[in-house]
Amino acid sequence: MPTRSRLYVLCLLPALAWGANTQIATDQPIVNFRLPEFTPEGNRAWLVRGSEARYVSREQIDIKGLNLSIFTGEADGKVQTSILSPAAEVRPLEQVVRGKDTIRVVNDQLDATGADWTYSHKEKKVSINKNVHVVLHTGLNALLQ
Repeated sequence: MPTRSRLYVLCLLPALAWGANTQIATDQPIVNFRLPEFTPEGNRAWLVRGSEARYVSREQIDIKGLNLSIFTGEADGKVQTSILSPAAEVRPLEQVVRGKDTIRVVNDQLDATGADWTYSHKEKKVSINKNVHVVLHTGLNALLQ
């Protein structure tokens, strides 16, 4: 090894040792947050985006300006449903997103709004508990299939 390379490595060792003991600060928000989830086949399942996110724990991420895109899970990458909310709590291990603030759910069949809500990705189910307002873009027969 040339002398210059040895000197570089010797200078780098203290920095590497310091970096090994460094903790990542979780008190600062992540701006323009993105968290994708994929199907076993590698297709997009969902994409959580937010203007700001705070890592609370491995089980919880708090999001401001939530924009959740739920995909069909097929190779075409088509968005099936969009969920918008000013604030939400994401539980990535459970694949659950919930919030007390308002929600707007939009897809080809409906446009729904309300507050105090939960979305379970495993069940593909949105529950809205307060001030629910739904506009159907299709007949009831299409929804009941």
